[in-house]
Amino acid sequence: MANKLVELVVKLDWHGPKGSRAKIISELRLSEGQKKADHPRQESMHNHGSLTSSPTLLGLLTDELIDGCVHFYFTNMYQTMPILHDEQLWRLIAEMHNSVEAYCLLCSFCALLLIQPGIELEAGGAINTLDGFSSNNTSLGRTLLEGALRRRKEYDYIENPSVNAVITSFFVFGCFSALDKHNTAWFHLREATTLAQTIGMQDERTYVGVDWAESARMRRLFWLLYVTERSAIHFMAFALSKALVPQDLE
Repeated sequence: MANKLVELVVKLDWHGPKGSRAKIISELRLSEGQKKADHPRQESMHNHGSLTSSPTLLGLLTDELIDGCVHFYFTNMYQTMPILHDEQLWRLIAEMHNSVEAYCLLCSFCALLLIQPGIELEAGGAINTLDGFSSNNTSLGRTLLEGALRRRKEYDYIENPSVNAVITSFFVFGCFSALDKHNTAWFHLREATTLAQTIGMQDERTYVGVDWAESARMRRLFWLLYVTERSAIHFMAFALSKALVPQDLE
């Protein structure tokens, strides 16, 4: 399995947002704050679980870190992985102090970018000032990944799956793939595809009545999972067949 996640996906013909994402966190929070002021009683659809029960890694999810990851994603990865969008990020960032689901998705998202080889974040200087983490950010990425997996056990995303849960499992897959833990990566990729099937992303009837923009995003996520799984199956089948063939028959 390739170390870089982008080697497992196809380049989709989608022209997403481009240009500078500097100060995006401040902009998103201001926008979300205005939306809450306009609709004070509106509750989030994605507020699964609470973060108040035990310690978190919110101190590591700084504005600088998230800003650097978001900027890199939209500048370099959106066209090959168009599964996050601005409105979704508004909700996640605003809810990450109260929602386990939002917290886990953001942790896995940042972990993916920190662990991937060859990625340099614009916020790298701020990231590297955090105590106890090496300059290549891999140790910070591992810590965020471990935190996401630990906190994810606190809500039942399997029995009550969502699109965000699918995305989180996909990001976790990418992290373990980059860490060369291919069996674990395969497990989480299958988890992502199973969750997608559970919420019916393979069924056209699921998209009836869904906002066209949200429908398009869900379809892109589904096809990204499909292509990535096919690529992983090809690799694993080849590796397994090579391992089982006696040397005298090769």
